[in-house]
Amino acid sequence: MKKVIVCGPYNAGKTSLIKNINPEEFQGTEEREFDVNTLEELSSTTTVGIEMTSFKFDGKEVLFIGLPGQEKFSFLWETIGSKYDGILFLIPSTATLKTAALYIDYFSKFDSFKGALKRLVITYPEKLSHHKKQTFSLLGIPTEVVDPTNRKEVEELVTKLVKEL
Repeated sequence: MKKVIVCGPYNAGKTSLIKNINPEEFQGTEEREFDVNTLEELSSTTTVGIEMTSFKFDGKEVLFIGLPGQEKFSFLWETIGSKYDGILFLIPSTATLKTAALYIDYFSKFDSFKGALKRLVITYPEKLSHHKKQTFSLLGIPTEVVDPTNRKEVEELVTKLVKEL
């Protein structure tokens, strides 16, 4: 079985992408967020663990592992993210090049990086300008634009990646 890491900053769409790969098997680790000043519960959620699902296509099975984006969970990045066959960097279209580079730099230190299938997946496509897409291409990693909440787009991306693994 091949292993693909799904990483990126907080609120990039990692959990949505994992959920839409195989919704029937999805068991999330999301918890409600709280306003740190008022301690009131918010309507939004955050991932507090790892998200996993498998995808089978054409005789191949791939395990997708979504890592939490907050740096306070970086111990998971190292533990789980050090050996992989593929890596998806989910980066919101509103993020800076510096944010994207932070994740690429971090995971490029592992031996797996050199031979791994790599994609920069730009999320929130409705906010993406042509100029911004060109800016992300400067990172030297093949780029896809995907709405992680759109199951069809996710399935197309994952099927394409599994064929390449």
